Amino acid sequence: MPQRLARALAAALPVLALAGLVGAATWKLTLGGRIIARGDLLLYFYPLRDYAAQAIREGRLPLWNPHTFLGAPFLANPQVGFFYPFNVLSAWLPVELAVSWQIALHLAIAAIGAYALARVGFALSPASGFACGLAFGLGGYLGAQVEHLNQLQALAWLPWAALILVHRGKVAKRAAALAGLLALQLLAGHAQSVYISLVGLGILASVRVVGFVATRQMRAASELIAVLALGGAGAALLAAAQLVPTLELARESARAGGLPFGEAASFSWRPWVVGRALLPTYGDPLFPEYVAYLGGVGLALALLSVTCPPSIYRSGWAVGLTLAIAGGVLALGLATPLFSLLYHGLPGFNLFRAQARWLVLMALGASLLVALGVERLRGGGFPVWRWAVGWLTLVAVLVTAIGLGIRLSPEPEYAALPERRVLVGWAGSLLAGSLVVTVGGVLASRRAKGAKAALALALLLLAFELSLAAQFQPFARAADRQALTSLRPSTAFLIAHASGGRILALSSLFFDPGDKTEQELIYSAQLSPDETYDRLIASKHKEILSPNLALYYRLNSVDGYDGGVLPTRRYADFVRRFADLPEGSADGRLREFLSGVPDEHWLDTMAVRYVVADKTQDAFFDGVYYDLLFAQPITQPHSFTLQRFPATGLGVVLSAAGSLAGAPIGQAEVRFADGSTQTFTLRARESALPYFAVRLDWSGQRVAEAVTVASRHPQLVVRGLTSVDATDGSFLAQPVRRSMRLVHSGDVKVYERPHVVSRAELHFDDGEVRPVRVEDLSPEHMRLELPKLGAPATLVVRDACFPGWQATADDTPIEVRCHENLFRAVRVQPDARRVEMHYRPASLLVGIALSSVGGLAWLGLLTLPRVLARPCFASYHLQTRLNTLQKSS
Repeated sequence: MPQRLARALAAALPVLALAGLVGAATWKLTLGGRIIARGDLLLYFYPLRDYAAQAIREGRLPLWNPHTFLGAPFLANPQVGFFYPFNVLSAWLPVELAVSWQIALHLAIAAIGAYALARVGFALSPASGFACGLAFGLGGYLGAQVEHLNQLQALAWLPWAALILVHRGKVAKRAAALAGLLALQLLAGHAQSVYISLVGLGILASVRVVGFVATRQMRAASELIAVLALGGAGAALLAAAQLVPTLELARESARAGGLPFGEAASFSWRPWVVGRALLPTYGDPLFPEYVAYLGGVGLALALLSVTCPPSIYRSGWAVGLTLAIAGGVLALGLATPLFSLLYHGLPGFNLFRAQARWLVLMALGASLLVALGVERLRGGGFPVWRWAVGWLTLVAVLVTAIGLGIRLSPEPEYAALPERRVLVGWAGSLLAGSLVVTVGGVLASRRAKGAKAALALALLLLAFELSLAAQFQPFARAADRQALTSLRPSTAFLIAHASGGRILALSSLFFDPGDKTEQELIYSAQLSPDETYDRLIASKHKEILSPNLALYYRLNSVDGYDGGVLPTRRYADFVRRFADLPEGSADGRLREFLSGVPDEHWLDTMAVRYVVADKTQDAFFDGVYYDLLFAQPITQPHSFTLQRFPATGLGVVLSAAGSLAGAPIGQAEVRFADGSTQTFTLRARESALPYFAVRLDWSGQRVAEAVTVASRHPQLVVRGLTSVDATDGSFLAQPVRRSMRLVHSGDVKVYERPHVVSRAELHFDDGEVRPVRVEDLSPEHMRLELPKLGAPATLVVRDACFPGWQATADDTPIEVRCHENLFRAVRVQPDARRVEMHYRPASLLVGIALSSVGGLAWLGLLTLPRVLARPCFASYHLQTRLNTLQKSS
């Protein structure tokens, strides 16, 4: 028993070591209680996972999201990952902690999967498997992707799926295991990662089949094809509850039919970043999508297996080399002619951008080559000179690529050498790789003890280098939890006052939080400068309600952000009518395409009640603040209503393109509270800005109620108005747009539209419009009580229309149509008193039914062979017992 326990512990030691190294690299996110407070995690995954987790805790299916894109399907969005088991299990944790722990967990799953692939799939030694796990789990590619949480979750299962394909066994069990793993990838919710994984598994299977056919193992080849086909079909059935609603949403998506060629080619692996990408970053500002390092030691070991392949591991060598080459070539995207062929010829290829994500295949293939390099090093007796020639060539290629980047790169961050610490790190990395193979090769060629020493040197240096490089990965740059959870003044105001009211946020990030100094003083002692910076940026995002933080705060926003099947085509077509949204743009982020606040018609159409804007466009003239958010062209006399404020004058900010300084450009008539008026001539002034300020001064303190501006210039525009009291220097910014009332002013401004159009209206055939009160019973269910109609009418609800919405009028089903191509509408008769709308997509019921069938079939594949074996086993022992009794008698 002690010997068996010792053997078990020895077998588990590499796995425990891999998990420990991953845990040590990600300690800030787990034991440290920190979070990544930037990028897609902050703006996308925290809101989505928080909304989904709340639904799980409440025991309901979150079918609809009313908080972004004017309403959109929620569960049908695959990136939600609602059915992914690890998301379900972590739903009772605070969302920021759940995400942090899942990052560490899935890096460990990936590392252990790569170990199992090398150890079990290709029968390599424990040391080689350990190196493979290190290179994949702590290598550059996966670690750089942790801000794309569902991408990491899906790719963590790739080496496990590859293991099923290369491991020999019963077809049924292998197909069931592959179906389960592919279903996990599908449920994780990153379609591109699943697509890349399937292509990678297809490449792996092709290499294996060619090998089987070459050695006349036709049965093994046919079994492998059957496992891949059955596993893929089984995964689709198991994940149908997610896939069927997603396919319905995909048909309505702005991406339906594929991305434009240029959009699909975006974020390809630049040839001039290859040199930087294959070396640890050590703080080099390399775009995370391009990171693919194995470390200098990993590169040296991988090259050793390429230049001096181990003869007894031809299968693993062919798979590793093919995957590495295929991943690298595909990641180059537009830089190769292959991209155009695949874009036009390979089904599904044109649905995705960020071609650099094919690097995961290179990462997995290269990790196998690292393992084989360890195996070759362990055996010794290889021609070091052959490796040395290859190593010098590789170093020259890396240096040349970095140099080409300096000369050719359009991105400024790659057009200069990085900091000295990065160069020193790269030199040390390459030196370590040189030592591992040259010194290790000499040691391994002498005695058995020398081989062990070479092995220990390689593994220790590889672990040390990758652990050191991990300190510059995104998961090591983690801020405190309050970077997400603490409220900012503007969001606190909106949560308190805007419940149910729709919000249009169009602020930019170009301002500093008012408490910037305080945050730096409080957190700089415990956070690094980069982490403190992330915290400040997170404060800005929360202050301006960046998409999709409205979902996190359960506020209703016009805007939204997604990089997958949302927004819908209807939404994109609608906002393109008033925003400069380019064709092919499929992410949302409406605020980036608005040059100003849309006019009243569009705000009414979207039932916008609050507008959030920053102060970066505002200005001070002569110590007086002017709110310049709104602009009012003066084509005919226009009257501005003023808030009551005792003042000695009124400041006006104007623009009049082409006017000469001193020239009269208009006339302003001020009406006072006592009924008197005073007229002023408006004259152009010299200014370095495209606008200028003039002061309309009167004698003594008076309360102005309105000002009417008439134009003498064809391009006269009023940009800002401020009442000024010269006696004490006080002032009050006045609204340029009368429908807007400033209700909060801090780092950002919040305007309320007191006379906002109702979210639901009755449109009568004679043109009459009546508001209707909406009662939201749940995100998927609303009730509308109707006044006495007297005539048929169309009830319009200014929430997004989508297949699956059903309606009843006094419990009688009625048809839901799309009004103005986006909003929900029903036709009601004069006697209707109550309308209810439910979101009940039939696609979900179909998906759940298919998943139930798939689940039963999957359990059958796993358990049926055992059930069938039991009677045979029992009859065998019964017959043996009868034979014994007969002999004894």
